[in-house]
Amino acid sequence: MTDSPETDAPDDGRGSRAGGATDIIAALTEEFRQGLPARIARIREGIAAWHDRGEATGLDDAERAAHSLAGAAGSFGFPWVGEAARQLERLLEGAQAGAPGAAEVDHALSVLALAVDGVAPLDAPERPLVEEACIAARPMVAYVTCGSREEALTIGRTLVEERLAACCNLIAGMTAIYRWEGTIETGEEVVLIAKTTAARLELLITRVNALHSYDLPCISAWPIEGGSAGFLAWIARECHS
Repeated sequence: MTDSPETDAPDDGRGSRAGGATDIIAALTEEFRQGLPARIARIREGIAAWHDRGEATGLDDAERAAHSLAGAAGSFGFPWVGEAARQLERLLEGAQAGAPGAAEVDHALSVLALAVDGVAPLDAPERPLVEEACIAARPMVAYVTCGSREEALTIGRTLVEERLAACCNLIAGMTAIYRWEGTIETGEEVVLIAKTTAARLELLITRVNALHSYDLPCISAWPIEGGSAGFLAWIARECHS
């Protein structure tokens, strides 16, 4: 008689089947994730065939690929990818019926590529789609003053953790001179500079107001008019919900 092999799997009354099922799901999820760039390539190629060569079958191929991706993404735990794929699928169905225009389809494809790129980096032919989506996201700089370094650190870390900002920089040693309730005040402050997007700005403002010790925090923002395409793409990816 031989001894049974030892196992680290939890004893839940079903032997090691629970651990085995978990491993299978994890393996299938990873296989799905690694296959995402190929799915985007197929969709892009189908749309390109429709755009560039007038091939109706390309539009049909892209629609079916988007439909498949929309259905699978949610099941594997990537709902934001599924929603972007579903939106593209709707537009491709409309395009087959004569509407909408190519520009709307192209934008939806870029949004889907950006969502997928956050899960599995896309291949070189699809990289321009991500950059287009990032430009459309309208990167911005938000300027916030805080009463202390500790407060600035708390706010900055929260904004990054919640994807309301891609990055926050702290600048200490700033002196503020201002009028408050009829009196000229002078105080030391820490400046927090957050890189965000137009789509996330209102949420960022709400969050800063909730965390700030001031009755009326200084929060202002302006668009980033230019810069490194890769850096702007990174901001949009990090702030993508």
